Amino acid sequence: MKPETEYRLGWLLLLVVVLAGIGLRWPWPADEPRFALIAQEMVNTGQWLIPHRVGELYPDKPPIFMWAIAVLLWLKVPMKIAFLLPSALAGIGTAWLTVDLAKRLHGPRVATWCLWLLAFTIQFSLQSRTAQIDMLLVFWVTLGGYGIARHLLLGPAWGWYFLGFAAAGFGVITKGVGVIALFLLLPLIWRSDLRQKMAKKAWLGPLVLIAAIATWGLPMLWYAAHSSNPEAMAYRDNILFNQTANRYVHSLGHKKPFWYYVVEVAPVFWLPLSVLAPFLVKTWWRDKVKPEILLPLVMVLATVLFFSISPGKRGVYITPAVPWLTLAIAPYLEQLLSRVWPKRLWMAFAWLLSLILIVAAFLHKVLEQLGTHGRVFLLGTGIAMALALLLTRRQSPMHRWGWTLAAFWAGYGFIGGPALDSIRTPRDIMVEVAKRIGPDGQLALLDYKEQFALFADRPVTQFGFHGPMDEQRASARDWVQRGPQYYVLGPKENMEQCFEMKPEDNLGERHGGIWYLVSAKELKAGCEPGVTPAPLYKGPDYGLYQKP
Repeated sequence: MKPETEYRLGWLLLLVVVLAGIGLRWPWPADEPRFALIAQEMVNTGQWLIPHRVGELYPDKPPIFMWAIAVLLWLKVPMKIAFLLPSALAGIGTAWLTVDLAKRLHGPRVATWCLWLLAFTIQFSLQSRTAQIDMLLVFWVTLGGYGIARHLLLGPAWGWYFLGFAAAGFGVITKGVGVIALFLLLPLIWRSDLRQKMAKKAWLGPLVLIAAIATWGLPMLWYAAHSSNPEAMAYRDNILFNQTANRYVHSLGHKKPFWYYVVEVAPVFWLPLSVLAPFLVKTWWRDKVKPEILLPLVMVLATVLFFSISPGKRGVYITPAVPWLTLAIAPYLEQLLSRVWPKRLWMAFAWLLSLILIVAAFLHKVLEQLGTHGRVFLLGTGIAMALALLLTRRQSPMHRWGWTLAAFWAGYGFIGGPALDSIRTPRDIMVEVAKRIGPDGQLALLDYKEQFALFADRPVTQFGFHGPMDEQRASARDWVQRGPQYYVLGPKENMEQCFEMKPEDNLGERHGGIWYLVSAKELKAGCEPGVTPAPLYKGPDYGLYQKP
């Protein structure tokens, strides 16, 4: 294959991986419905500075990612496209920055290999197709590191240096940890040749970072200080303290052991990089004197170590390290592919992935959970991956892996997404709710999940996302007694203390609960006596789902 053809084909397949199936499914839990809901609420209410979720301040994240979706919605891009497009564009942008840096450091051939490695690394592909904040964070971290690398390795280039700090700042107001882009500066501690690139004006970099954070931070602080709303002040304190240092040191959830990323995440989600990296340890140690090899390795090790120290861990957290690992592996790919075992292991994992899908399609439990359409997706995609491996058997492992992963993501996007949409969303339940309560019915959600509000055909009321359940039930008790047109939808485990769970009120099982629609007729006597009811929050009419 000619180098130019290989390069163009790599970009074409990357676009397939990132964009296949966009517009064919709705947001799926856990995070996608939340961000889609908040973005639509921004557009519908005009409240853009601080995110709201069904009328209540959303205290957990800055608004940058939600803004990206909201701008697209404001431009009349359909929700099915708008909620996924920011991550897709961030993935494409991350790939361009990584490949361009590889080209400048090692030449076009290595840049092509870097493109193929990054595009088909499972975690990169997955996050580029998922409406979570993390892919946008990866873009900011990559841009930050790109700017600093342009200065340290190819400079002096002070414009790129300051852009790197600005990108790190925007990463902070995207998801708090954008400063990990500055890990690229760690080798300055022991490398005098790199320190020589830092003139007196290098200290302006942190000021640029602070200025980038201030673009949203200062308006938010001003709003909180001048607002009489205690929730705004609580939001300020949560963003400044709880969601940063306190959450890093004293995480309340997702607790995993120190070795979690190295043992449980990277071996699978960093394929094929995780297969190739062990064969390069000795070579990297030998070549660590080369700054173009040292800096990417430091970024990878520092990022994994940084997130490993915190007790709270999710596999997605270490995604920012993936572009830098490709930059460390790509210069040696030709050397690796001249050896037998790297090639054998790489292809063994490719065949294993296709085999897993084919076998899973015949498991009875899979049929129960995913239905016939889900089985068709698994079987069809598994066979397509196997065919890709057979038809490309004379090509290099890099190309064979690329075609195989492209087949998987195309099958996932065009078949899997539409097939699983009815299972991963509560749209059927919400259509039934609309039929039962009629056009004039008033709906409240007890212990609600964002996807239920997103698929409602009218404004909904909720009683506080994190409020104590006894207080929420007390509010639901008072709500249904307002009149015959007032209804509450909630999961059985939190409803049965106050309401009769009649079979005809059962709307089905979805998202970890059995959902019931009740009114004052089902209210039990003595429901939560003496409990102060939780406050009421009412969202706008999101207008996303058609009335039946």
